[in-house]
Amino acid sequence: MQTKRANLLFAVSIAMIFALVSLSAAPALAQSQDPIIGTWNLYGANTDGSSPFIAVMSFNAGGTTVEFDTAGTNSSSSPGESIVLGKWSKSASGKYTFKEQNYVYDKSGILTLIAIAGCKLDLASNMKHVSGPCTINFYQCSVKQCPGSLKAGPIAFKVAGKLF
Repeated sequence: MQTKRANLLFAVSIAMIFALVSLSAAPALAQSQDPIIGTWNLYGANTDGSSPFIAVMSFNAGGTTVEFDTAGTNSSSSPGESIVLGKWSKSASGKYTFKEQNYVYDKSGILTLIAIAGCKLDLASNMKHVSGPCTINFYQCSVKQCPGSLKAGPIAFKVAGKLF
């Protein structure tokens, strides 16, 4: 009797292991990913064409952004700025908005400004290009008070980009 019970438990255990392995190996249902998600090479300038810049920006699943540019590619970041962090959302089919902020430091490495930018992007039908208008405001900033008073802005600029 105990041998039958042991054999039955062994058979059930093997069947359970086989079922679990089979289910875990089954392909997961594909989730649709928003076409803005990815890393983009952006270029832009003020609306009059002045102060051109380039940047690398990632739109992450979940609605966050990360942008990196340097004083060598962005005259407004001279002499230095932090990595730019923000959030994005879809406002309509092929239309997106994002808002981001970064800290700007003087030559001595002292925090002096916070830049807050917002953009409205249109995604091209090929889903590999974006473009749109933006504005940026610069506020006084220190460790004790940030943001402080408005230093400059709003400044209008436009961006365009290509998916990596």
